[in-house]
Amino acid sequence: MRMFESTEQLEENEELLRKQVNLLPEVQKKEFYNRQSKKLKDPDTYATFNWFFLGGFHHCYLGKYGLFALEITMLLVSVVGIVLGHTSALLILMLLVIYELPQLFFSQKIVRQHNYDLSCKIFNDVRRN
Repeated sequence: MRMFESTEQLEENEELLRKQVNLLPEVQKKEFYNRQSKKLKDPDTYATFNWFFLGGFHHCYLGKYGLFALEITMLLVSVVGIVLGHTSALLILMLLVIYELPQLFFSQKIVRQHNYDLSCKIFNDVRRN
């Protein structure tokens, strides 16, 4: 998980992006909002995936399939290890839970940052065309 900018900085960046989008010609502005509305993610859905499905399914929701593969592998290895009686597998499971907790508690900010990054990419693509 990457470190996110402060909430204040994110708000400033979002406001700057809104101003830049408003300066686009009407056709490009419509294209931006059309593409953005199809791609934006919901923080509550992300949090729900994180809460109910240990193993990184919330990463799939944001398109981060590498992190999902890593976490689901760790989960499966720890469950198999526990079934086979390896006490160290419980440690892996506990570390996975500890890693997931901040992602659950900061889901609003994580998804907001994701949506901002996505909006910047869409803006740059639309502006180039």
